[in-house]
Amino acid sequence: MNDIRAIAWLRKVQWRSHAMLPFRPRVIKITAASVCTGVAIGLVGGAFRYVLLACDHLRDLLVATAHGWPHLGWLLPVLFVAFGAGLARLLVIRFAPFAAGSGVQHVEAVFSGEAKPAGIAVVPVKFFGGILALGTGLALGREGPTVQMGAALASLSSKVLALDADDYKVVQAAGAGAGLAVAFNAPIGGSIFVFEELTESFSPWLLVATLASTSVAIWLMRLLLGSTLEFTVKQALDHMWHVSPFFFLGALLGAAGAAYNNLTIASLHLSDRFSRIPSVYRATAIGAVIGLIAWFKPELVGGGGRLTQAVLAQGHTIEALFAIFCLRFILGPFSYAAGTPGGIFTPIMLLGASFGALFAHVLNFLVPSLALSAIACAVVGMGALFTATVRAPITGIVIVVEMTGRVDLTLSLIAASLGAMIIALLLKNEPIYDTLKRRMLQQQIQPASPHTERTGWLSDAPTRKSEVQ
Repeated sequence: MNDIRAIAWLRKVQWRSHAMLPFRPRVIKITAASVCTGVAIGLVGGAFRYVLLACDHLRDLLVATAHGWPHLGWLLPVLFVAFGAGLARLLVIRFAPFAAGSGVQHVEAVFSGEAKPAGIAVVPVKFFGGILALGTGLALGREGPTVQMGAALASLSSKVLALDADDYKVVQAAGAGAGLAVAFNAPIGGSIFVFEELTESFSPWLLVATLASTSVAIWLMRLLLGSTLEFTVKQALDHMWHVSPFFFLGALLGAAGAAYNNLTIASLHLSDRFSRIPSVYRATAIGAVIGLIAWFKPELVGGGGRLTQAVLAQGHTIEALFAIFCLRFILGPFSYAAGTPGGIFTPIMLLGASFGALFAHVLNFLVPSLALSAIACAVVGMGALFTATVRAPITGIVIVVEMTGRVDLTLSLIAASLGAMIIALLLKNEPIYDTLKRRMLQQQIQPASPHTERTGWLSDAPTRKSEVQ
């Protein structure tokens, strides 16, 4: 009898051991792959940000030097940006078509099983193409390249550790979140972005992978670049208990975000109408226009991070804020139509900040008793426009708080994001990445245009089916 009980007990222990065995290697593999991804994107993303900062200074120096020749000097920034945009587009169509545009929509499609992974070639194309496009002056964001580079680096570590298909997608999504975290120095926001936007799901495995990759990536990036806030907001902000003006601000930005999404897609459709012209030439022409703007107002081109800081420092008049908002509202979609690597988050932050500050100035003029802070409205506007465009309110709120350090504006951010969500839904405007993903998938199944020119090395006809923007 004792022998029978001993055998039954032994079998029970063996069954438990075998039942638990698959889970132990899985969590170890996922963690190891995520840590390796975090190391890779922390180093690559940190280097990418560092080089972009150097390019901003180089562009300023070039424009200042060009003004030494008042009659022909304008050609220098025009040629500089045109060359950067054209070469960035050439790298995309020749080596990694999926590197065009933001790349977030492609990462989402891979996770949902609607698209194949982009491949490791995306990393050098996003890195150097992003430097050429953003560094020379296109109004695009650095987060698009870092998100897709993070996903591509995650695919490499997943293959090395032989992860299965499900875990591969988990680690890739986590790598993309780490890329966003590195771009904005926002580890919590990057993590939430994975659950709220990229995957729209939650699981213990995804949580482990995201926390591992994001924490390691941010740690390394801060070792390289320091741990300062992205934007400095020093002014004390009073009367933050007035949430109704911020809700109204969010509602206005909900409409602005819907218009911005529509303009972005319209600019891509307009670019498609010129398919007879190779996309490298189209990108070069877009770069030339941006370069001409840089000749007159160099602070208006580029990603917009420095101009956002200037707006948050409350150094602009109503007329200047209106001009910044209107011009950048057009420049963002115009630059995105070039098909070079580059995101939309950073330009959105500038638009939201300028509109928020403008809103405060106008409302204070109409109702002086409100005494709204232009800086508070600028910070809140950043999160509200992000919500209206991307439709990820929690991500937007957390990223803005992490970038500015203004936890005291959380309630105002929530009110504004609510207003933006309601208006965007009432307008039945689709989130920008849903629209871009659908466009990307349609382009994959459509045949090449019969009017596309074939001009040898510059032709994009051979890669038309996989062209992504």
